[in-house]
Amino acid sequence: MTLNLYGFYLLLLPLAAATGWIIGRRSAYQSKIRPVSVNPDYLKGLRHLVNEDADKAIEVFVRLLEVDNETVETHLALGNLFRRQGEVDRALKIHQNLVARPNLEPMHRNQACYELARDYLRAGVLDRAENLYRDLAEQGIFRERSLEGLVSIYEQERDWAQAIETSRRLESAKGHSLRPVIAQYYCEMAEQLRRRKEHEAAMKHLQLALQEHPDCVRASLMEGQIEEQNKNYRKAIKAYLRIVRQDQEFIGEILEPLERCYIALDDQAGWHKQLGQLLQQFDGASARVAMARVLVREGEINEAVEYLAEYLQQHPSWLGFHHLLELSQDNISATLSAPLEGLRTALQQMIAASPNYHCGNCGFDGPSLHWQCLSCKSWNSLSPVKDVLPALSADG
Repeated sequence: MTLNLYGFYLLLLPLAAATGWIIGRRSAYQSKIRPVSVNPDYLKGLRHLVNEDADKAIEVFVRLLEVDNETVETHLALGNLFRRQGEVDRALKIHQNLVARPNLEPMHRNQACYELARDYLRAGVLDRAENLYRDLAEQGIFRERSLEGLVSIYEQERDWAQAIETSRRLESAKGHSLRPVIAQYYCEMAEQLRRRKEHEAAMKHLQLALQEHPDCVRASLMEGQIEEQNKNYRKAIKAYLRIVRQDQEFIGEILEPLERCYIALDDQAGWHKQLGQLLQQFDGASARVAMARVLVREGEINEAVEYLAEYLQQHPSWLGFHHLLELSQDNISATLSAPLEGLRTALQQMIAASPNYHCGNCGFDGPSLHWQCLSCKSWNSLSPVKDVLPALSADG
């Protein structure tokens, strides 16, 4: 028996038990009068189950479970189990069957509609899921969860205006702020405009993002990129430096852009001074490497090597060590040149294969910065990795 089939039979056993219990319960009165024979259809369903014919077993058990207000919970549970197992088609059939029944109480019908919306969402039938979620939210039924479902749909459809409007309603239902997420939606709209080279409109949306959430790093980073692209280097520097106040974990993301802007302004002294100020707030390997590069451009190669080596003695870092090897390669003796070059190459490969960003919510690691985690779909959860870790061998 394959693993998937085994899972199906485990899933069907509770249904078989529930079916037998309900049949037995409804025959309790008759059992006091005469012996009760087991429903032959129930035995037939068990035979299908034993013979590994899941589809026929489901058909028999669902037919035996007459849908009414006593058995609806069993149907709902079965449908949800199928959805969790990835059998969305089966879940849809069960929940559609429930919704079509005219004799259900409103509470059960609403529950079935909500579960059906979840089935459609899982199946990617977004328009039907949206209609069901919207009807439930407007009636105030499962309001919070229905609004969350709508937001998920609008995110998938990249309908950011609807996502903003629905998130404001969801804020009211939840009773806490969603402004950091709403700011991301404005940034998504700005990104769409930027791709169309509508920079002025994009900047307006970035300002809306910052009004929504003043600590939105993405908005400041995008603003700096647009200003830099338009050669407004002073304005770009101002936008990039705003990130220092917003979230110091992202200071490493602005070092190269700031350096480009100062070089474009032919202001090496200004960059040296600015970098010194940044180092007072963020004494990480990336900032130290940037300062070492400044010293190299000023012709002080030995000083750059000593500066970085001294830091690495107190704060070991694979990234920093890799840059130290690059700075030192011209001063390495012929005897050490080959092995150290091999080490430098190995480190370079390790760095290239290592993730640059980590999700604090689910642990997802990736090479590129995404403002919404590709795994758990949470916003604002990824941050830069401070250093690379060597891969462990299969032997540990």
